[in-house]
Amino acid sequence: MNIEKSGLFKMHRCGIIITYRCNLRCKLCTAYSPYYEIPPHFNFEELKKSIDKYFEIVDYVEKFTISGGEPMVHKELDSIISHTIRYSEKIGFIEIITNGTVVPNEKLIDAIMEKRSKIKFLIDDYGKDLSIKVDEISNIFDELKIQYQVRNHVTEDGHCGGWIDFGDFSQKLYTNEEKEKLFEKCAIPQKMKFCFTIKQGEIHPCGPSYRCIELGKIKKIPEEYVDLFEDISIHEKQQRICKMQNLKSLQACAFCNGMCEDSLRFRAAEQLE
Repeated sequence: MNIEKSGLFKMHRCGIIITYRCNLRCKLCTAYSPYYEIPPHFNFEELKKSIDKYFEIVDYVEKFTISGGEPMVHKELDSIISHTIRYSEKIGFIEIITNGTVVPNEKLIDAIMEKRSKIKFLIDDYGKDLSIKVDEISNIFDELKIQYQVRNHVTEDGHCGGWIDFGDFSQKLYTNEEKEKLFEKCAIPQKMKFCFTIKQGEIHPCGPSYRCIELGKIKKIPEEYVDLFEDISIHEKQQRICKMQNLKSLQACAFCNGMCEDSLRFRAAEQLE
């Protein structure tokens, strides 16, 4: 992520959450979908405005992710994809993450085929009892030459060795030194250079940070998020995103277990009762 000498502002990755609704109830869901009494859901017009505002700021993003919740349950996903494709010259590729439970309908297929070369599906396979449509989806994508990857969460050597529990967000660390030590170990700010995601018109650096704000554990401060609709200059928004990359810790680090090499791993997609 940088502002080049030419003035172009580029990001490695960013995504947008289009719904928190999901047809699974995963205990360690990183979007916390099953923990909302009414999972937030955003209509196409709301999302369109956020996407437009994002690409006013960003000249190029290598990977732009559309996720949830489960994005395939969003009835306007075809419109969301078609609108995002309008910015295809500013995007390396569009990634859509799904849990392998919903077969794409004809409208969605038509939207994908508008710019098939720019779109890649990431299908999380949680086993035959949960991800019941993986084979059917794969067969359709193979036939239509739509790019996809099936991410294995079933076997012992599956993706990342299992899921991580970020914790209950009770305060665990109290000094800046403790927070900075966790931040230096956490893959989200280090290896991944943050998982910047657009949530309700705001760019946040990681899921736990946003969740801590929702729970009232931390305050929303300008150093740790960008409001796409705030009445400040494009350059200032770019600078704020860049400055996040140079932080030594986030407020949320005091409440989070982090995503570290030595973090305990748990069975992926364990369902709540």
